Amino acid sequence: MHYNLASGVNLDVVPSKKFNMNQILINFATPQTFDNATARNLLANLLETSTKKYPTQTALADQLAKQYGTYLSMGVTRVGRLHCVRLKASFINDRLANSELFEKVVALINEILFNPLVNNGQFDQETFDRQAINLKSTINSYYDDKQFWAARRLLDLYYRDGTVMRVPSFGRSQEIDKLTAAGVYQTYQEMIANDRVDILFLGDVDAEQVKAAFAKMPFADRTINHQEVLYHQPLYKQVQRQVEYQPVSQAKLNLGYQLPLYSGKELYYAGLVFNDLFGGSPYSKLYVNIRERASLAYYAASRLMPFNGLLSVQSGIDSRQASRVEKLIDQQLLALQHGQFTDEQFEEVKSGLINQYLSSNDLAGNILGRRLANQLLGLPTQDETAQINAVTRDQVVQVAQMLNKQAVYLLSGEN
Repeated sequence: MHYNLASGVNLDVVPSKKFNMNQILINFATPQTFDNATARNLLANLLETSTKKYPTQTALADQLAKQYGTYLSMGVTRVGRLHCVRLKASFINDRLANSELFEKVVALINEILFNPLVNNGQFDQETFDRQAINLKSTINSYYDDKQFWAARRLLDLYYRDGTVMRVPSFGRSQEIDKLTAAGVYQTYQEMIANDRVDILFLGDVDAEQVKAAFAKMPFADRTINHQEVLYHQPLYKQVQRQVEYQPVSQAKLNLGYQLPLYSGKELYYAGLVFNDLFGGSPYSKLYVNIRERASLAYYAASRLMPFNGLLSVQSGIDSRQASRVEKLIDQQLLALQHGQFTDEQFEEVKSGLINQYLSSNDLAGNILGRRLANQLLGLPTQDETAQINAVTRDQVVQVAQMLNKQAVYLLSGEN
């Protein structure tokens, strides 16, 4: 059931008695810029940890504990060109709690979103300083993981100069010192007033009760500019390459391919099957031929990014074997481009994808996540099992032939 609470503010209710926990997902979306990702991530941390009524993280946690251990978190992500601040909450059904827990949880969410810990037009300075330090430490810790480092460096290499896609959705630690408590409060005001808002509820509550509860939140009408969400990048004339040297025991060889397949578009489900045959499953050519048979990789896998037109390959290798491994990866793709995979492998992969989809429906968060992605992209809810079953061998070959290698990044331990 879909409702418009205000212009640009949507509510979708998914009634279900399947789960003991009710789920709420609130998504604030706006086009990402070079400047807003870091501020919005810090903003999410500030909102998650304190409010005017509950001014400390401990006080807010105590309030959640009193509500039968309600779980609530905030964070950031990106969908194509959109930067998203998300609030997630889960709490037990009223029929189990024997109380009006739903109303209490929505009231607490209202407190978090509309009554932040603000004084004189800025976030509380002590809280701001503490969360800024925490965020800087968190972002820096990401890059201590060399697998993460290599993945990010590949994206820096793949995305063109001047595109906002080079800025991670979680922001950059070096930008945190430039932020102020007053400036992030302005970011908050802009988000509340101007972002597209999608509220999704799944659980065992009357839909009209859900609508009435969220309608009390003081969201105002806003104008949404319907810009292209999906990211499209023109081809480079030649493959972009970079080698970086660090004292690592295991080298990282990552490759980026342009693959203009997008969620919900033509051949998208063939793209899912292709990815699992290439490097996305234990049946894949990268796993079987490079990791298992040739023993040239500690890991070798591919990942399809359906909002960005990108497919990446990640591998952990001996740096002395980098050239050989890249050639083997090229050979695996060439084999798929010539239809060199068995009917048994094809059916195993399709069956695995279908089972993965069906099992994902056992988690309410997955259901809401897919529904939200479809809404942001303007797509209808689809029967994914039927779509996967309908994929043909010829379609997989067609997808394989669409790949264009664009970037190769090597993090080597030897100079």
